[in-house]
Amino acid sequence: MSTQRTGTSSSLNTMSVIPPKMAAPIVDSLLRKDRATDWKRAPMVTGISLALHLLVLGMFTFVVFKNPKLVEEIFTTVTDSEPPAEPIVDQSLFAPQEPQETQPEQQLASQEIASSFNFDTKGPIDLNVSDGPVQLATDPNSSGPSFNLPTGSETSGRMSANKTQMVAKFGGNSASEASVAYGMKWLENHQFPNGSWSFAHSKHSECKGKCSQDGSFVDCPNGATGLALLAFLGGGHTHQKGDYQKNVKRGIDFLLKAAKDTPEGLDLRGTVTANEGMYVHGLCTIALCECSAMTKDRRVRTAAERAIQFIVKAQNPKDGGWRYSPGQEGDTSVVGWQVMALKAGNDAKISFPGQAFKKAEGFLQLAQAEGGAKYKYTPDGAPTETMTAVGLLCRMYGSWDRKTKALGAGVEYLDKVKPSPNNMYYNYYATQVMHHWGGDEWTRWNAIMRDQLVRTQHQLKDGHLAGSWDIADPHGGAGGRHYMTCLAVMTLEVYYRHLPMYDRERIQVER
Repeated sequence: MSTQRTGTSSSLNTMSVIPPKMAAPIVDSLLRKDRATDWKRAPMVTGISLALHLLVLGMFTFVVFKNPKLVEEIFTTVTDSEPPAEPIVDQSLFAPQEPQETQPEQQLASQEIASSFNFDTKGPIDLNVSDGPVQLATDPNSSGPSFNLPTGSETSGRMSANKTQMVAKFGGNSASEASVAYGMKWLENHQFPNGSWSFAHSKHSECKGKCSQDGSFVDCPNGATGLALLAFLGGGHTHQKGDYQKNVKRGIDFLLKAAKDTPEGLDLRGTVTANEGMYVHGLCTIALCECSAMTKDRRVRTAAERAIQFIVKAQNPKDGGWRYSPGQEGDTSVVGWQVMALKAGNDAKISFPGQAFKKAEGFLQLAQAEGGAKYKYTPDGAPTETMTAVGLLCRMYGSWDRKTKALGAGVEYLDKVKPSPNNMYYNYYATQVMHHWGGDEWTRWNAIMRDQLVRTQHQLKDGHLAGSWDIADPHGGAGGRHYMTCLAVMTLEVYYRHLPMYDRERIQVER
């Protein structure tokens, strides 16, 4: 299968097979930190001269002041060209907290290892991961309980103890996990000094235009930051645990400082210049709710509770939907992000009126077509593939189960349409629908979606672009490469981001 890229004139960087014995060291070099250093392993050398001491000291001085990240840590005051965001009223609730663990920075896989990849556009990506970092826990076709998961939250699959089994069980492999790791590294390399990310990623001091395809939403750091945090959180990384504690902490701190405390709740929209307002609030709220569920951090939970309150207040009282601004009559696209946020809030055990879900289902009733198998952008429109994927996921989060005929018909429709090579927004929602549904439909979908994303990711030979994806989305111009990369990473995390809704009878839960 070949894929078509849009957005640049550069040729596709494509992959076919990552040999299993190569996959392990590649992913290990990305995901695990080598705490042993050469000087610890070497025998102590006696009789070092004073001149050598002075030389070493001089070299350390040079490294510190040539490395921007070390300089940033030494000088705690960072000059930022942007005006400070309006703070939350009660700063005591959101005072920055230090991460519980500190770990050395990640390192990219070596150029030598990456250059040994033999990529082409034909054949499946390596599925034999038994000797790599992703180990098969059991026969994936088994009809009985296959592995144990701890009780807790919907995010429990992201924890390291379960992640390996979830990847193997639900169709991931060493190649997909390597792509996630590369994607996170690209995001790490484009975080700004104040903790935010930007859809204008090329303005980063270390990028300086090396990465093309900036998004047009240049004044939307909240949205870009929320998306990046979702990608890190989806991989099990928080400000308390994981390989990107500092990045997540700085991102969370930025959102809490940029948020506005209002009588309606915590407003995370930031400066609204077009139609992005409630989109941004929804995805930022999901990030706070997931972080709260994963860490039990009280300051994050307080913010998440207030952000959920803002969503409830912003719901249109007539049709039960949401749109660009609070109170507007709804559209299915914006409704999708708010419903996902309410679901994340519920998973985090945040209380809110149950009527919010019921009203949202009322809007979906207005926007549905063919008895609920397909969905329209607005009730007076026509059904589309993308809105169908959004609507079906919302229905899954609502009252529909696997026995609902309309849901089965909708899944059958997506199964026929298949993943799109140029509509990542559709792919992101539809992948979640198919994952929750499971069965042969998921197997067919995943084989295309997973390999398509792995093949179209920029590799190390592409320099600063490595780990990112070119825009392949009809509306990707607003969010640019950053938006595309975040959605791609989250899609490849689908195996463990959330427990599958309709496959839980096959998962034995420890109690």
